[in-house]
Amino acid sequence: MLFINQFLSAAGLTEDKLTNPSIACISTTRPIYMVFGDESDHPAYVIRKLNDDHDVHSQQVHNRLYQLAGNQVPEPVGVYEYAGAKYDVQRGVSGAPWFQIKSKVRTAKARTHLEKNLWNSLTDFHSAIGTDAAHKSNNLQPHDELLQAYALYLDTEHTVDDKLGKLVGLAVSELSEIPSCPSIPQHGDFCLNNLIIDTSHITVIDFEDFEITAMPLYDYFTLALSLPSCSEDPSQAIHVLNEPQIVTTAQSLGIASNTIRWHFLHHILLRLGPWSTGEKRAGYREWLKKILESFIKLQLKM
Repeated sequence: MLFINQFLSAAGLTEDKLTNPSIACISTTRPIYMVFGDESDHPAYVIRKLNDDHDVHSQQVHNRLYQLAGNQVPEPVGVYEYAGAKYDVQRGVSGAPWFQIKSKVRTAKARTHLEKNLWNSLTDFHSAIGTDAAHKSNNLQPHDELLQAYALYLDTEHTVDDKLGKLVGLAVSELSEIPSCPSIPQHGDFCLNNLIIDTSHITVIDFEDFEITAMPLYDYFTLALSLPSCSEDPSQAIHVLNEPQIVTTAQSLGIASNTIRWHFLHHILLRLGPWSTGEKRAGYREWLKKILESFIKLQLKM
């Protein structure tokens, strides 16, 4: 980690409390370096290397979201060059990732309290980004969005399921007969793993998939499928589409209750496109496939 100390010095990011910093590294798709001071339980800085144009775009998205959402996302510090590479630096935030605190959520009361805060954080996040003039008053055709997600799914799977094709046809027919719905930029992966949870505040992180779609409810399904209350059994997990928070949000957006299921189908198909083809998402992808199978069976019965 010596190079991080050298980087901090070269970037002018050393402070009195960082005279002898400790550094931790989380290995994800790209390493995340967390710099801790002497007297803090949360990092002073979070540092990521910008490897390509996609990383640069994510950093720019983060800047824009901070202007809209304030402390709902980490504060950007800047981009710094060191040893021929560029690094994105953010302020650290108080709290902990889900994997560090899930063992503490042991009772139904604690789970209910946590989930209420998580739903509120998603609603607040969407309210904040909804103030962006670039997206106000925009609408989309949900049947077009579903067809695009289905096309990406077919390109990825290279197989044709007659039952799925029949269901998509039914969904497109129903959706094409209803009015357009609001176009709302989605975080893209608003799940427990991308939230830093503190006692009184939740911070949203990881904007690499931001605007993967503007189809309403996409983020709500992502969160619902990651909650402690969501069953690991695919045949039960599909019932998240009846989650009261999702139904209420759909109503507020003018989305008919009988079409929520088609928004859920769009969600699963888009997640089963290129998004989940990497090795690190292989297990999750298999689970999503089973959810899709259960969903198809249920809908064709109906």
